[in-house]
Amino acid sequence: MPKVSISSPTSTTTRSSGAPFQNAHVLRRNQACHQCRRRKLVSTAVIRFATGTKRPCSTCIRSHSYASAHAPPGADLPPHPECTFDEISEPNSSDTQDSPRDRFEQLESRINELEALLQEKEEGSFSSSRPASVNIFGNPPAGAGYANSADSPGISASLNGQPVVSHFSTSSALDDLAGVAALVGDPSSSQDFTESGLSPFFGFGFEHSQAESLKLCFGLEAVNPGWPRNLPTHPYLRHFVEAFLTFTPGVSRMFHTSTFLASLSLPAAHPKFPPPAVLHAMCAMGSMYTAAVPTADPSSPLACLLKAPGQSNTFAEIQIKAARDAIELALRTTSDLFGTLQAQIIVALWYWYNARWSEACVAFALSLRYAVPCGLNACAPFDSVSTSNVAHTSLIPPAANVAEDEMRRNTFWFAYMMERHFAAINNFAMMLDDDDVAQMLPVRGDKFEQGILVSPDERQWSYQPDVIETHLDDEIDSFILHVKATMLLSKVKVFNGRYKTKRHLGDPAMQPNGQGIPGMPGTNLIQTAPAFIELDRLIEAFKASLPTTLRNPTSNGVIDVSLLTALSTAHFATIILHEGHAMIGRAACISSCKVLAAARGILNLLHEACSTGHNLALLGVFPMICWFASGRVLIRFLKSAINAKSEEHIATLRTEVDFIRSVICEIGETVPHAQQYGKMLDAHLAQTCGKQYVTPVPLTAGTSHRDGEEPNAAGRLVGAHQK
Repeated sequence: MPKVSISSPTSTTTRSSGAPFQNAHVLRRNQACHQCRRRKLVSTAVIRFATGTKRPCSTCIRSHSYASAHAPPGADLPPHPECTFDEISEPNSSDTQDSPRDRFEQLESRINELEALLQEKEEGSFSSSRPASVNIFGNPPAGAGYANSADSPGISASLNGQPVVSHFSTSSALDDLAGVAALVGDPSSSQDFTESGLSPFFGFGFEHSQAESLKLCFGLEAVNPGWPRNLPTHPYLRHFVEAFLTFTPGVSRMFHTSTFLASLSLPAAHPKFPPPAVLHAMCAMGSMYTAAVPTADPSSPLACLLKAPGQSNTFAEIQIKAARDAIELALRTTSDLFGTLQAQIIVALWYWYNARWSEACVAFALSLRYAVPCGLNACAPFDSVSTSNVAHTSLIPPAANVAEDEMRRNTFWFAYMMERHFAAINNFAMMLDDDDVAQMLPVRGDKFEQGILVSPDERQWSYQPDVIETHLDDEIDSFILHVKATMLLSKVKVFNGRYKTKRHLGDPAMQPNGQGIPGMPGTNLIQTAPAFIELDRLIEAFKASLPTTLRNPTSNGVIDVSLLTALSTAHFATIILHEGHAMIGRAACISSCKVLAAARGILNLLHEACSTGHNLALLGVFPMICWFASGRVLIRFLKSAINAKSEEHIATLRTEVDFIRSVICEIGETVPHAQQYGKMLDAHLAQTCGKQYVTPVPLTAGTSHRDGEEPNAAGRLVGAHQK
């Protein structure tokens, strides 16, 4: 039934003629009649208060009429409806403005109306694109495996031969939200975040149990029930997301940045709003790069998300826990498996950055295993030949466009690289065999951003024998080189882990040559095994095959993090291949020469990175592991020089070791992972050469902070942006 518009000086809202949703008669607290309030019925007492009449409300009149018509014989009913109200004093002239409580009640009501309108309007247009839950026990949807080639029906049907980039736009029904925001209050009371690049904000979407702390922070008592619990409101959320996408190496390939940032403007209930698990994980990682989340200052607005004093949970830890809870919920409901994979990767990264290695080990393993049921480790035509009705190539629906398809592929390769990087520093088996990977390599970054379709005939595949040492001129950039270097590292890791078993089984490629090495006779030298020789050749071939434009990671004074990591990875592969067989001090030992050259190759890259003056703490975790490996090798040679009493070599090697120590030590002021590796390097130096060589090292300019930047004990990485 349409509402009656009545103009009255006692109207519950006072707005200008240009304000949205005028004449909205909303009852204030305790204005409904006693009977309707007790029975929790909708009362029309607003007419009584608007007109000044004393008659009962229409709800009570209808209830009395129904009771009279259906009353049993002899029933004692009052002749008139019982409808009583609280005595409300007449409003004076000073009551022309609504109280903050009433304004927020109206705000909640209007938001509910807008969400209903938006859902009704978009139900038809978005019902087909809404990600449906996958029933793994029933028949798969049509085209269960997303298309990956130009000949696939999935691509031709969705793209029609043309690249299509999805863009999200808000509905016109959201235009009134600008007026809604104006009701919140005076923005001048908000904290100024100009220095951190953060716009003023109005409140947090907390659970109701945190209302008191919310009131202390903002002076508000109402919250938005539609916003995910424990997630910062939009201004802070966007700030953390942008910090994460800007400063975390490689994640710009895991997310289509422009599309993802646009989706943040959608309502939380929108089907294309980012999954809560992803946002919580991004907030945890993004908080490492910004000073917007002080952990010790209780007066900070974001302190509302922290636990009570005396508890150890920080804002980032709460966000990680919320991300894990959201991941578990998504897995149970199979609502967004690909978003779950992305969130799991970010959670694993956070564990690694914070030196929580046991959790990182499990998290990286899970992230790579999650990619398998999503069908991301292989694509047509190299998927399974099984035709069973219960055999699904993928549990996620096909990609909607080129950008989404490439984003899925990039996400798999990112998970692959992170798991391989972590596995390279231990002797644990890897979670996915390279033989189970039959995927195309990523496209160039500019083509990914533009959503340009590149046919499989113009791309390289992971299974190709020469994929590591052969590069396509039109399809090569630093990220692709990073993927290839990681594949090379994986081959070395597999050799080290399976050598003894395969040799015992009589694999000819694992049998050493009985003639030994010139200058080093022996029948059991692993360096003479054909598989070892091939890996050593492949590492050198990869470094020699680099395009001339992708040999210097610090060209134009800007650090290309992916290229720096790729080059460091190649040297690191040499170290883990030869280090266990190097006999330091023996001139004829080829492995000794190889590891020394690789260690100084990593050291040279570190010198080049330091010369740019950029914040090296933003290079990620794996370059730091390469520096640690380089320092560990140089310490072994320092020990040999000490034994030989060669003062010249001692001075040179000690200078090189101390430089690496100084860089890792300074980054350790803000990165827990670097702090732990700095302690490990000092302990190795003391154990190998003696405690007298573990001297305090001066801080190296251009690592974790520079002029105008302060190291943050909370582990935040505030600094320059790298490419």
